[in-house]
Amino acid sequence: MTEIILNEDTKQFREAILKIGGAQRLMLCYQCGTCTNDCPVARRIKEFRPRNIARLAMYGQKQQLFSSDLLWLCAGCYTCYERCPQQVHVSEIISALRRLAVLEGKIHPTIKAQLTALPRYGYIMEIGEFENELREEENLPPAPETDISEIALIMKKTGILKKVGG
Repeated sequence: MTEIILNEDTKQFREAILKIGGAQRLMLCYQCGTCTNDCPVARRIKEFRPRNIARLAMYGQKQQLFSSDLLWLCAGCYTCYERCPQQVHVSEIISALRRLAVLEGKIHPTIKAQLTALPRYGYIMEIGEFENELREEENLPPAPETDISEIALIMKKTGILKKVGG
């Protein structure tokens, strides 16, 4: 069990979470575990427990939430929301936590790599001969060329390029 530390910072962090759309019902979670029991990610990764993420968010435990990979494992399938008897939007709470993490520059390395590739290639990875050969084997056309200038402009204007060091 993880130690819960309560202080003014944890209260402020919880308040920041509650202000983000989709996270308002966080405090209605009574830790029944339905979200975790039905979560397809939790079935495969024993450390991923939406209920525990909600609990840490309820107590404003930013350090514990931002120092692991768990926030970035959520598939955003909304199964937790659909099954929750309190209609707590755990997947939206996780999205809110991700946004707060990004604002602090705490972006998972995989996401960072994808975001760095996007303005360069127009995709989350470079599409080269090998990838197009795989597409051809599946009777798919080559990946279309993209206008990366618009992607880069949007990413620059939103500030995400600066966050990922691009």
